[in-house]
Amino acid sequence: MDKILIISNRLSIGGAEKLLYELIRFAQANKIEPEVLILDNYATEYYDDILKQMNVKVTRSRIKNITHFRAPVKMLRSVIWSLKLKFFADKFYNSIHTLGLYNADKVLDTVVHKKRFFWHVNNSVQFVDGGYPYQREVFGDEKNTIVCINSYQITEIQQQYGTDYIKAKLSLFKLFIA
Repeated sequence: MDKILIISNRLSIGGAEKLLYELIRFAQANKIEPEVLILDNYATEYYDDILKQMNVKVTRSRIKNITHFRAPVKMLRSVIWSLKLKFFADKFYNSIHTLGLYNADKVLDTVVHKKRFFWHVNNSVQFVDGGYPYQREVFGDEKNTIVCINSYQITEIQQQYGTDYIKAKLSLFKLFIA
């Protein structure tokens, strides 16, 4: 059975979280086993119980800036996840899906895999200066796929980062059909 890892930072109520839920439903309907990693957030949130009922494994951990000296179990889990994603991700998962370029920006150097999908859930207008704050390297690897949920995102990325620099595949996945 194929297995995917979905990385996010929250399981509360919101657009990216609903996308996570829909990805899980799609995966399970297609005989793909989803696993979820929540970064730097240990709170119990809205989708935790729902995913538990769906038999989806959810882990909450850090994979960078590991400083749980007063919580050795959390520290050990963080170290294990960091090593797993840096050196062995291809062995455990067929692909890795990171929700939000803000999370892709965080895990870019830590999550090494030949099939990374970065789900883009924002538009540049949501940022104070009207531009994305993401490092250029998110777009510079041909093994990455940036999944955009509207065509404006593709235009914004191309305008801000330059079409010559963008090596990642830009893909459009219509989240809402009018």
